[in-house]
This record gives sequence, C-alpha cells and structure tokens, in this order.
Amino acid sequence: MTSQTTKTSSPAPDARRYAPATERNRQVIFEILKGHAPEAGTLLEIASGTGEHAAWIGSRLPTLTWQTSEYDTDLFPSITAHIMASGAKNITPPIHIDTTQKNWGLEEGKLIQLQNKTDAIICANMIHIAPWEVAIGLIQGASKFLTPNGFLFIYGPFFQSGVKTALSNIEFDNWLKKRDSSWGIRQLDDVKNLAQDHGLLLHNIHTMPANNLFLQFKKISKI
Repeated sequence: MTSQTTKTSSPAPDARRYAPATERNRQVIFEILKGHAPEAGTLLEIASGTGEHAAWIGSRLPTLTWQTSEYDTDLFPSITAHIMASGAKNITPPIHIDTTQKNWGLEEGKLIQLQNKTDAIICANMIHIAPWEVAIGLIQGASKFLTPNGFLFIYGPFFQSGVKTALSNIEFDNWLKKRDSSWGIRQLDDVKNLAQDHGLLLHNIHTMPANNLFLQFKKISKI
C-alpha cells in the first residue's frame, strides 16, 4: 500500500524538538520492530511527538511506509523537520489524529486509506500522560484500522499484578497524578482486558530499559 503524501512547507532546522527519553529508548524499540513488525506495508505511529522516533527508527525500516501522526499540531513542524533531516523516503508527513474521536477524526481520504489496511500501529509514551479515554480510543481504533493479524505495539511503564513495582515508577506515577489526576501509569491487566474486548490479544511482552514494557497485541478478529 502506498500512502498519500501531502505538501508541507519546509520547516527551518531549528523547528526540530528533542526529547531525552527518545534517544535512550530508540535502539531497543528499533530492534523489536525489526524482529516483530511486518517487513513491508504500512506502520502508523500514534503520537509521534517530536518526530525523533519516526526519523531514526523509520529510516532504518525502509521497506515499511511509516505514517506519522500527532494530536498536537504545534508539533507538526518538528516532526516534518526530523523527517526531512533523515533523508528517508518512506516516512510520510504527520496527520492529525485524536483517538477520542470517531474514526480518530480522520479526513475521509485518510480513513479510506488506513481502515483495515494498516499492518502495524505503534504508540510510545502516551497512555500514561493522557486520560483513560485516550487509551480506550487507541484500542478501539486499532481494532478498526489494523489488518487481520496486524500488530499494535504500546510502549511505556505499566503496573503488573504479582510483580514488584520499581520505586522509580511509583514516584513517576505520583508525579503524573499531581500534574493531572486523570493521568497515571496504567495497570497492564486493564489494558490487556480492554484490548481483548476489541479483538486484540496480548501476543508478547518485551521488557525494556528504565522499567518500561513494550506490549505487542495481535488483531485476531473484526469487531
């Protein structure tokens, strides 16, 4: 599948923003995607943020079309600048996605292009810094947009039943909730059960640095 491209103005190099965590985790995320994501097709990134993951990881997976997206349109210039700096031809400009909206608020053209045609979806560091409704929308949308047997990857910290929680994650969770009471580290079982209700089974749990997990869900049925 070939993604449509949209014309965008060329942002100045200083439009690029940087997140320290991205540089720390990009290599391990790349290694997992290299081994578990489809070799070809379309990968949709939800919450591309600064655009660093797309530019660095996407450019190393040249047989995949990496579609960037973001809720905060103020980040579009940074995403676009990182893509341009990478020189990669397989990374497409950002589209606006709001997971709390019907069909993620996608315009008709993009809706037709992505629905049941997206081979993989990745979302890093989002559901703990957003209301739970955002996670619900992410799962519901993934069920709709993924191809049969497609994968949803979710990266971030999680609380696990029967597993001792790292002190750093407890402190981080408290810090998040002080910023916004609707934020916080999610229970893995809650995410797992939500996904299962929408035809997405937890296929693999990849242990990551800094007490994070990389969850891999597989779409097993249409809902």
